[in-house]
Amino acid sequence: MISVLVTVPNEHWIHRQVVAVVCRLLLHDRRYQLDVRFPAAKPYENNQHQIIREFLHEGFDFWLSMDSDNPPICNPLDLVVLNLDVIGLPTPVWHWKGGDHERPIHWNAYRYDAEADAYREYLPREGLQQVDAIGTGCFLIARRVFEHPAMQRGAFTRKLLPDGVVDRGNDFSFSERAREAGFTLWCHFGYPCRHFNEIDLHDAALAIKGLLKPYESDPIVAEKETDMFRRGLLAGEPMFATPKKPNNDDL
Repeated sequence: MISVLVTVPNEHWIHRQVVAVVCRLLLHDRRYQLDVRFPAAKPYENNQHQIIREFLHEGFDFWLSMDSDNPPICNPLDLVVLNLDVIGLPTPVWHWKGGDHERPIHWNAYRYDAEADAYREYLPREGLQQVDAIGTGCFLIARRVFEHPAMQRGAFTRKLLPDGVVDRGNDFSFSERAREAGFTLWCHFGYPCRHFNEIDLHDAALAIKGLLKPYESDPIVAEKETDMFRRGLLAGEPMFATPKKPNNDDL
């Protein structure tokens, strides 16, 4: 039977919906042998590297990780059957910097803009997509990725500029190392996660007002722009809503 290590990296706090997801996996999903752990070592990259050491030493086939505030809406174990190197489950992240018409919430799946040497939000946001980088809020990684020697030397270590300023965070650093080692990164937009976070409601109101200005006279465009959020992340669909089952035809 395929074995999956399920981890919830945390700082001694886990959202109740993440706990509910873990319980549901353990109680109702019999397809795989699951081992659930709640590692809390610090700092973050040290925690991840200790998990990788245990993952390899104990012979697991896949590693499913979800942050303590990122419960998946659909069953992430559905994606094991695809047997891909790395799959990110997209998570909404708050990125508003105060500008009008600026999207306040982005999805943490990215394409690389070589001209600007920067990562941009990936489009289109639908189905299974090959991407250049994923966020690390929730992901599924095959064992072969960490069997590669290059991925056993600080896979999640941040990349720093000469003066010590962070150039690439843990997620982008991991994604770049994986691609340089020859692995392919994917994101399945049919398997989004919730993200429980704290924001100033004043900022939220200003951001949403500025975002909707261009669409006040075009409700059809506004409807398309907010569709993915309405389909569960902000509307509160039941946990583990059922999308089309993934299979190799998605590739």
